[in-house]
Amino acid sequence: MLKNLHINNYALIQQVDLDFGNGLTIITGETGAGKSILLGGLELIRGKRAQQGLLKNTEKKSVVEAIFDIKDTKLQAIFEQEDLDYEDESIFRRELLPNGKSRGFINDTPVRLEHLQKISDPLIDIHSQHQTLALNQKKFQFELIDAVASNQELLEAYSSEYTRYVSTKNKLKSLEENLLHAAQELDYKSFQLKELQEIKLQEIDQEELEQRIKTIENSEEIKQVLSESFNKIDQEELGILEQIISIKNALSKFKGIAGIFYDLENRFESIQVELQDLLSEISDLIDSVDYDPSEKEQLQIVFDKLNLLLLKHHTDNVDDLIALQNKLEAEVSDLSSLELQIDEARRELQKLEKKLDGLAGKIHRNRQNAIPGLIAQISDILNRLSMQNTSLKIEIIPQGTFLFNGKDALEFKISSDAGKSFGDINKIASGGELSRLMLAIKTVLSKYKNLPTIIFDEIDAGVSGEVAQNMAEILKEMAQNMQVIVITHLPQVAVAGKQHYKVIKTSEGDIETQVKELTDQERIYEIAEMLEGKLPSESALKHAKHLLQSS
Repeated sequence: MLKNLHINNYALIQQVDLDFGNGLTIITGETGAGKSILLGGLELIRGKRAQQGLLKNTEKKSVVEAIFDIKDTKLQAIFEQEDLDYEDESIFRRELLPNGKSRGFINDTPVRLEHLQKISDPLIDIHSQHQTLALNQKKFQFELIDAVASNQELLEAYSSEYTRYVSTKNKLKSLEENLLHAAQELDYKSFQLKELQEIKLQEIDQEELEQRIKTIENSEEIKQVLSESFNKIDQEELGILEQIISIKNALSKFKGIAGIFYDLENRFESIQVELQDLLSEISDLIDSVDYDPSEKEQLQIVFDKLNLLLLKHHTDNVDDLIALQNKLEAEVSDLSSLELQIDEARRELQKLEKKLDGLAGKIHRNRQNAIPGLIAQISDILNRLSMQNTSLKIEIIPQGTFLFNGKDALEFKISSDAGKSFGDINKIASGGELSRLMLAIKTVLSKYKNLPTIIFDEIDAGVSGEVAQNMAEILKEMAQNMQVIVITHLPQVAVAGKQHYKVIKTSEGDIETQVKELTDQERIYEIAEMLEGKLPSESALKHAKHLLQSS
């Protein structure tokens, strides 16, 4: 519910503060007084883009602020989703800056215009003769029939299952595409995998393999050099080791004379030990150089296969080939896993389809059963609005596929003259008829669900007499279930309100639009003016008082 509207420095308005109650609020004023400015301000709150030149004082910013009581709405989840502070009474604000830019706020948190529109949309509905497109919108038509059919709980259950159905269907499609793609590449990947597995990559030390092959290739020369080295070190009398031992023994005679000889003996002792180690190691190497001719052949086969695989897969090390092998093993293995996942997804889809079919069937039957009563209620209101010859036809057409709200298509048709064929609503009905049809539909809808605050902008244009009186009664009935604000020129409608504002445009000095809440006495005078014009007679005042008392 709209509780307060504050407008500052906007168009012809310097400043207004309007408090709104529940029920029916009336706004009157002469043509051109500025009633549309109030609607323009509210449209800004709803996220509409601001036009240039709307600042009354171009050096100051314009502020439009609305306070809504939203505790009976389901907006808390949206507030959390948009990371906004939720308050039962929330403040929506637009600021138009002198530089032409504008800003939106909800509870003092800056928001983008699309977010302001998304959150404010369920709170206020501005309706004029030219805003009847909703009558032909399927979303609105389903909202109407499902409200009368009491389908809300069923639709919530259906929506939950439908979300799972769509998700599962998309998952199945993706799995099947993956399976097809995997199957097409399976033979090639399996061949690649077999190549990698056969060479036993985990057992290969690439550097050691290369060294072993080079060692074998040079084994004769290596063995010869090692043997010669061994002989030169270990040859009797002339060998290096014997000569070192001889030098060490000679020096040992003088180690008691001076420390230098003792150090020299020790150093030659170290050389002796190192040479003996070298002899042992050379001996081992000579033995290891011996090889089986088939070993080189086997090693070369492995080496050649390895190099081919490295070249084929554009890499230069075994670790990358092992990683590729692991990847291929997983992908080949995933093929059977994909088949299991597809079977599971198909079974899940069948279960969901069965559930959805059951829920959609109940929704369809409720809709079908609701149509006669809905048409009767709308027709009753249309009769009161002098549209006796207007007939509404609602057809539910079963569909073969699951839709977001069941398995039905919906057709609303209208006939404006008895006996004439039914046709598209917007093509058959005039602007005035569309407005009265919308009033009838929303009056019925308000009995079945919580509707946002609705503002009717001169919905009573072209109406008079008994029809005007009936329209006033309908608006009053509608306002028992929701907040209704009506901009009107009809006294019959104006007297029906609990609250009455008058829009006035001053002509002295700076032209300015002001809005005043009328007292009981001021309402009498305003209604009299609406009946008779400026300076109403005593009889007009009495008539106005009578209308107000009997409303």
